[in-house]
Amino acid sequence: MNAAHLERLAAGCLVGLAGGLLALPVCGRATPEASDRQDLRRVQVGDRVDDVELRTLDGGRDHLVAKGARVNVFVFFRPQQERSRDTLVDLAGCEKEFTGKPVRFVGVVSDAWPADEVRAFVRDAGVKMVVLVDEGDALYGKLGIRLHPVIGIVDAGRKLAAFEPFRQINYCDRVKVRIRLALGEATEADVARVDQPERTVTHTEGGVARRHLNFARQLHRIRQEEKALEEVRKSLAFAPGADAYGLQGEILAALGRCPEALRAFEAALKIEPANAAAKDGKRSCGQ
Repeated sequence: MNAAHLERLAAGCLVGLAGGLLALPVCGRATPEASDRQDLRRVQVGDRVDDVELRTLDGGRDHLVAKGARVNVFVFFRPQQERSRDTLVDLAGCEKEFTGKPVRFVGVVSDAWPADEVRAFVRDAGVKMVVLVDEGDALYGKLGIRLHPVIGIVDAGRKLAAFEPFRQINYCDRVKVRIRLALGEATEADVARVDQPERTVTHTEGGVARRHLNFARQLHRIRQEEKALEEVRKSLAFAPGADAYGLQGEILAALGRCPEALRAFEAALKIEPANAAAKDGKRSCGQ
């Protein structure tokens, strides 16, 4: 992270978010850069989102809002941040769910982060979206964004249909139902049901366990087995389940640790006797 970026962070403050409103910085000393910037403004759901063309992570150029998409979804994220990682992992599933539909996903990251580090972060999360580089944090400043991660959804009329800051519970479901609403596939009643999930400790722990398990699957897919194993352990710590034990067995088997893998497969079958992955896994280890 360069010195200029650190200076900007030190001078600024977090913004408030209430009723769909992105507020401007509310405290901290003003810097010459901030006082000279005339395009800082409040952005509300329903406002038109102006398109901008930015450099991509791969060195090309691309748009924040694509003309060919009925719904544009952009996510501002920060590498080395756990909740940004969890959000991208969830969005990898969203991308697949909306395959073939006029929905476009794009990431936005500050140019303060080294490109190789961002590439690794995105690759490990499993997302396929274009990543735009916000040079000098110009777009962050224009929209008044200081929180990470945050997801914006732009409808066919190029209006901001939703603005979703990170939530530990139900985040992916909230984003998906708002995309479906913008596509005309969901109603406001559907949104209301997702916005008011049953708030229980079990629900919270299950959500955290699922995020760790999804990330473990992505890591296993790209053969980062030790990291995948650690994520499975975190998932099991929150909510022991057949799928988690089955994946743990698959990873251990891939590492050539069949005795441990067999114990994991047995644990999966004890919870779910018909678990196909565990049965196949035992055969792969000679049983």
